[in-house]
Amino acid sequence: MCRIAAADGIETIVCTPHIDFRYVNKRTTIEGPFERLKEQVREAGIALKLVKGAEVHMAPDIIVKLREKELMTYDDIGRYLLLEFPFQQVITGAEEMVYKLRLSGVTPVIAHPERIGYFMDDPDRLFKLIRLGALGQVTGGSLMGQFGDKSQRVGFTMIERNLVHAVASDAHDTSYRRPELAEVAQEVGRRYDEARARSMFFDTPRAIVAGEDVDPPEPIESPRRVKKFLEGWFGKGPAS
Repeated sequence: MCRIAAADGIETIVCTPHIDFRYVNKRTTIEGPFERLKEQVREAGIALKLVKGAEVHMAPDIIVKLREKELMTYDDIGRYLLLEFPFQQVITGAEEMVYKLRLSGVTPVIAHPERIGYFMDDPDRLFKLIRLGALGQVTGGSLMGQFGDKSQRVGFTMIERNLVHAVASDAHDTSYRRPELAEVAQEVGRRYDEARARSMFFDTPRAIVAGEDVDPPEPIESPRRVKKFLEGWFGKGPAS
């Protein structure tokens, strides 16, 4: 996977094993394998920087585990945390979770919202989290249709509403979910512009990994919400 990433032009990979009810990882199970992989990549002469981290599933004890240094943030700096929500269940407490993380000095990066049913059905739910200070990260494969038409459509809708700040490979293997981003970066640049693509594929990810401030654009209200607000304020006008 590291060889594939380097061949695709990727310079840095954040290694984010899952921390959830199924994969009971913590610092002690992540650091050793990470250091061994890092050494093997160096010995193989692969031009790739590896950064440690984790994809942390939403849980009520996240703040406590962060305080006790059990969880891994990006590069273990303690500034940004890759946060995953349940795929299909109704989610409760999302806004409170983001608020508490921000209050503790950690900015959550919401993993693949374009594939989470809760956000796919209503991107305004993601809008609320972004307004609270979270960042959004979509999967490159989603934008290329790899996870179906709906994820692709919702992913681009989220980009257009400034709800996406980074695009990641979310790589899992060397066949179906490969660590490649060059093709999708070209597609995003074609649809929008090179500056927009550079922000999502280079500038913002680099700042996150370095623990630096990110100054995201203002998220855009959905046309439906704007229309509802205007109708409530001015009335629907005369019937036609």
